[in-house]
Amino acid sequence: MIWFSSPLEALRRHPSRSRPAGDDHVRMRQALQRVAAHAPHLGGSALLDALAATGCVDRATAARLLPWYRDFDADRYFAEHLRRLSFRGAPAAEEFRSSVRRAVEDLVGSADLGSVGPEEGIRFRSGEHEGVVLAYPEVGFSLGGKSRESVAAALEEMPDALVIVARNFQEGTAAHLSGLLSGSGVPGTLVTVNLLLGIRAVAIRYQPAPERVIATLGAGRLLRSTDVALLGNRE
Repeated sequence: MIWFSSPLEALRRHPSRSRPAGDDHVRMRQALQRVAAHAPHLGGSALLDALAATGCVDRATAARLLPWYRDFDADRYFAEHLRRLSFRGAPAAEEFRSSVRRAVEDLVGSADLGSVGPEEGIRFRSGEHEGVVLAYPEVGFSLGGKSRESVAAALEEMPDALVIVARNFQEGTAAHLSGLLSGSGVPGTLVTVNLLLGIRAVAIRYQPAPERVIATLGAGRLLRSTDVALLGNRE
């Protein structure tokens, strides 16, 4: 959990009132969930500002009630939210990409949304390394149509890693992507949502250098759980 790694002073004191109930409890829980879905990394004053920005609670109320929610795990909620989005298909595409962007930023330190051919994608950079991520909230994803055009557009940028994220992939998708990238020198990597979240969890816990994470994302094949586990090894 990230939110309370740098707690407010109020969180260091034992609360003197009973747990909030009724409307206060409902609104605070809603605010926490809305923020966690997009910004699980926030803490301190930035968290209070974000909670107030949801419109569910004002800042003073958020500061008063926050000590009662030390059990709210923002990272877990973020992961569950991203998994739910990954089933929803095209209607959830924009929100899914935004959440994947958050995960990529947590991994390598920077990530920005922008056009990649006919679709929106995510670009990341760390030092001299850069990559492109295409994210699709689909079950059994396969390349074709706009996604194939986006791969071609990304290829023109010659990134160090081209990553495609989806709930899971149809058999043969890795071979198809490899064929599209053949001779380009660009490694095409397929990452399921569960493994992306696994990489994020390991990165948060063990803090591997961004270069190691990018090397994993640039594996040039379908990532496996063993790839994630290796990130937990000390350098």
